[in-house]
Amino acid sequence: MTEAILKVEGLKKYFDTPKGKLHAVDDVNFEIKKGETLGLVGESGCGKSTAGRLILRLLEATDGNITFDGKNVTNMQKKELAKLRRDVQIIFQDPFSSLNPRLSVSEIIAEPLIVHKIVENKNSKLEKEVLRLMDIVGLAERLINSYPHELDGGRRQRIGIARALALRPKFIVADEPVSALDVSIQAQILNLMQDLQEELGLTYLFITHDLSVVKHISDSIAVMYLGKIIEKAPTNELFKNSLHPYTQALLSAIPVPSLKSKKDRILLKGEISSPIEPKPGCRFAPRCNYAMEKCFNTDPKLIEVKPDHFVSCFLVTD
Repeated sequence: MTEAILKVEGLKKYFDTPKGKLHAVDDVNFEIKKGETLGLVGESGCGKSTAGRLILRLLEATDGNITFDGKNVTNMQKKELAKLRRDVQIIFQDPFSSLNPRLSVSEIIAEPLIVHKIVENKNSKLEKEVLRLMDIVGLAERLINSYPHELDGGRRQRIGIARALALRPKFIVADEPVSALDVSIQAQILNLMQDLQEELGLTYLFITHDLSVVKHISDSIAVMYLGKIIEKAPTNELFKNSLHPYTQALLSAIPVPSLKSKKDRILLKGEISSPIEPKPGCRFAPRCNYAMEKCFNTDPKLIEVKPDHFVSCFLVTD
C-alpha cells in the first residue's frame, strides 16, 4: 500500500480583523499518497488557496501539523525550509501576475536553478537545462528570449509549470492553474500536467472551484466550505454517491452538454455564514434544505461512513 507523502492534521489559519478572528482554514485534515492527486474544491473564499499556501509555508499556520515525506514542516527553520523548497513547489492561478515582467522566459525558468545553486549563472549547462524544461512543457525554443507580456495565457502558464519543475520537486500545489485560461487551453494544460505526473512521479494538490475540471485529473476529492472540509472521497465515488447536501448542490450545477438530457438543479437559498468568529454548528446549515435544530448549535465531525469516504453531516452520520 502506498504511503502518504503529505499529511495535514488539525490545520488552522485565523486572520485578525476589526470585528474578530476570521477563520480562513479551520481544523482541516487530509493526506495525499505519493504519485496521486487530491482535488480541493470549493467556492471562492472557502479557504482552499490559503490551505495550499499554509502547506508550502508561504503563510504561517495558527495551529496544526503538516508532515511532508516524514518531516514536520510546521516547525522547520530557515535552512531546513530552503531544502524543502526543492521538493515542494506551486503553480499559481494567474499566469501573468505570477511572472516577473522584467525577466525573459529563460531568466524566469533559470531563477530557481541559480537561487538553489544547482547550476551556475551564465553557464552553458544552465541554458541546456532551461531548454530541456521548455521542451518538457511544450514551449518552442524560439521563445527563450521572449517576455511574459508577449505571450498568450497558455504559454505563460507553461512557463509557470516549467519554473515549478526546475528543481525536480516531489510535490506541487496547483492553485487553480487553468481558471484564467480558455477551455481549449485548459485541456492542453491539464493533459500536460497528467503526462508530467506519469513521467516524473509527481504528487499534486489541485485546487479549483470547477468540479468538471477536478474530475478529469484527481484520484480523490475534498470539498471545502467556509474553512472546513465537509466531504472527502475517491473521485468516482464522490460523483456517483455524494452524501453532503452542499456537494450534491455543486454537482447539480455542472453543465450537461446535451439538449435532450435534463438535470434538476439544486438551488441554494439563505445567507452565507460569516467566517468571522463563527458560532457553533454546521456552517452550511443556513443554506441547507435539510437543516435540523441540531445543525445550528453542534459542530458535525468528519466521519468515515464508507471505506475512504468521509462526510461531515448529521443527516448521514447520525
